[in-house]
Amino acid sequence: MGVWAQSHPGAIFGVRDPAVCPSRKAPAQGAPSVEQARTYFRCDTELLNGALYLVADVKIEVAPTPRPFNPLTDTTGIIDPRQPIYNIRGSFTKFACTSPSAGSGRSTRELRPAIGGNCNRSEVTNATGMCYRDTFADWHCAMGGQSSQPTPGQPPKE
Repeated sequence: MGVWAQSHPGAIFGVRDPAVCPSRKAPAQGAPSVEQARTYFRCDTELLNGALYLVADVKIEVAPTPRPFNPLTDTTGIIDPRQPIYNIRGSFTKFACTSPSAGSGRSTRELRPAIGGNCNRSEVTNATGMCYRDTFADWHCAMGGQSSQPTPGQPPKE
């Protein structure tokens, strides 16, 4: 179920809601600002898919010069190949949160972490990626990198 189908999906997990971008049209020309890239990255990364995935401490640097579309490496399927692509790099903290009421059939006492301890936290360093426009002229930013071993029982940062 999409995040937009629920009024407050974070409430089930005892955390904040995932980021939602009301518009992805800015900037009309040129590179997205660092703040725009951070916002678009959060909107593209935070989602509800069985677990709730959130990010925090997002640090992004946007390349000042664009590069052309490369069909061998730029394979998201929605990129407008006529538009320039801006490389990005940085780091972030990612959280994967499970519902405290979820269980897998064994003892519910040991399988239901309490609110505030129901998320796994990983640090992603040396992340790289890109910001691009899709065929509707909407901006998207994606980035990935080396991830630390998840630390369970963590509350997500706001």
